[in-house]
Amino acid sequence: MSRGFWAAGLLLAALVFVAYAPALRAGYIWDDDRYVTANAALRGFDGLVALWTTFSATPQFYPLTHTLLWIQFALWGLDPRGYHLVTVLLHAGSAILLWRILRLLEIPGAWLAAAVFALHPLQVESVAWITEQKNTLSALFYLGAARVFLSWTEGGHRNRLQPVLASALFAAALLSKTVTSTLPLALGIVLWWKHGRVERRELLWLAPMLGAGAILATITRHLEKTQIGATGSDWALTLPQRIALSGRIVWFYLGKLLWPEKLVFIYPRWAPDASSLPAFAATIAVVAVAAAAWVSRGRLGRGPAAALAFFVVTLLPALGFFDVYPMRYSWVADHFQYLASLGPIVLAVAGATVATRRLAASYKSLRRVAPIIAGAVLALLSGRTFARCHVYADDETLWRDTVTQNDGAWIAHNNLGILLAQRGQYDEAARQFERTLVLRPEHSGALANLGYLQELTGRDDEAAKTLTRAAAARPADVDARNHLVSVLIRLHRPLDALPHALAAARLRPDDPEVLADAGALLAGAGRLAEAIPMLERAVALRPELARAVTLLDRARRSAVRSGVEYPDAPVPGSAP
Repeated sequence: MSRGFWAAGLLLAALVFVAYAPALRAGYIWDDDRYVTANAALRGFDGLVALWTTFSATPQFYPLTHTLLWIQFALWGLDPRGYHLVTVLLHAGSAILLWRILRLLEIPGAWLAAAVFALHPLQVESVAWITEQKNTLSALFYLGAARVFLSWTEGGHRNRLQPVLASALFAAALLSKTVTSTLPLALGIVLWWKHGRVERRELLWLAPMLGAGAILATITRHLEKTQIGATGSDWALTLPQRIALSGRIVWFYLGKLLWPEKLVFIYPRWAPDASSLPAFAATIAVVAVAAAAWVSRGRLGRGPAAALAFFVVTLLPALGFFDVYPMRYSWVADHFQYLASLGPIVLAVAGATVATRRLAASYKSLRRVAPIIAGAVLALLSGRTFARCHVYADDETLWRDTVTQNDGAWIAHNNLGILLAQRGQYDEAARQFERTLVLRPEHSGALANLGYLQELTGRDDEAAKTLTRAAAARPADVDARNHLVSVLIRLHRPLDALPHALAAARLRPDDPEVLADAGALLAGAGRLAEAIPMLERAVALRPELARAVTLLDRARRSAVRSGVEYPDAPVPGSAP
């Protein structure tokens, strides 16, 4: 390889590191606990085995991503700088691979297109967020597989090992993140653009790759519903609603690629509508543009049609037809278009490069001006990316930026409230929880959090009302019920507290504190035959719990005086 190759590659990597310098100093944010800081599977060899053999070991079955995280944990523990460094390196590697693919395909402006992809601020969410290391790792394997496969097709199919290696790299991409399952379709689109057809020998390799992608994608879809919780009213859309939504999503991403302003971690969630023809306007417009690109392929070439097809096909998992958990908060997210953005970026840069070359034939000065314009574009993108990285410095910065730009992001208000409450900023925390409840009136977490704050600040009457709503919204929340029981007792309402104490005892039959509370209230209500077995179990579980011992002694003496007989039996809901 020539010195020019190394110089261009190093320059591309250097630009990435300069633009993402703030990310290298960032900490952990939302969901990083599930992937790193609280991920038990990263600790020890047993955890490594579980990553590959147990679907429930990690939030999603992306064993290669979690294996890389496992290795990083072994190397530098919980120091976030190491994880950020690896993510930036992966992104830089993908940019270099993209450049080499575009050079192989003889696409004009190959290096510039790779640089625009690398430095575009829409990619910050994928690169500055440790959780999305699955995006950058899978992209590296995705582009690696594409590079090898296209080398085989453009080299006359001479090297028989190349499609095998491409398939292996594709498998690695799937095991990193199954959004890469669209690669076989994307390769078919590229081959059609380049040669006007896909040969039979190429289909013989692409078909099984597509099948493998479909299988892994189906597993991911199943886990999204059963393990992560992408089910319920938030995802209850009709097919017409999904069709209408898909067009709006496509235009949203194209708009952000063209003009990356007002980027938000959680965008406003549009109300899905399919009640009238105008609701389908965005989708109809996508179809119309696609038809125009197809009809004009003889005059404009196959490039526009191929770029649009690549964009839509690669976005397919994020167009609203498949339920993924983040769509509870918004239908769109910057990291959803990480790979899909390649199509429009390459088309725009290639088109601008060709137009510039043609104009330069008549206007010689344009040859000197064009590099300056390109440099200015890259500098502008780098500056926006550099600034955007600061938003991902920590949880508080992220959530404050989100609520500032999208006051309707109820999850951001709730999470910011939790942070503020942990720091003792109770008044501001309460305001965040109250705003959450304005947006999401029965949000059980916000109700419980607000109730805890009201209890903590001595507002027991308000806390009782709030925690009662929290218990109704989330019946299995024992902590909310326990707090409610304490509040009601202080308000001298033991009979109101009793049902909640009994529910908590049923839900947590091996917690002596919960059993002692329930037993005390039963005894106070004169239900000694039920109270004594409850208190006996509490004492059996923790003999040193003085409160339970005292309560049990009093209850037994009261039973003897009253002639009450009580069963020597396990508490309902407890283990036999």
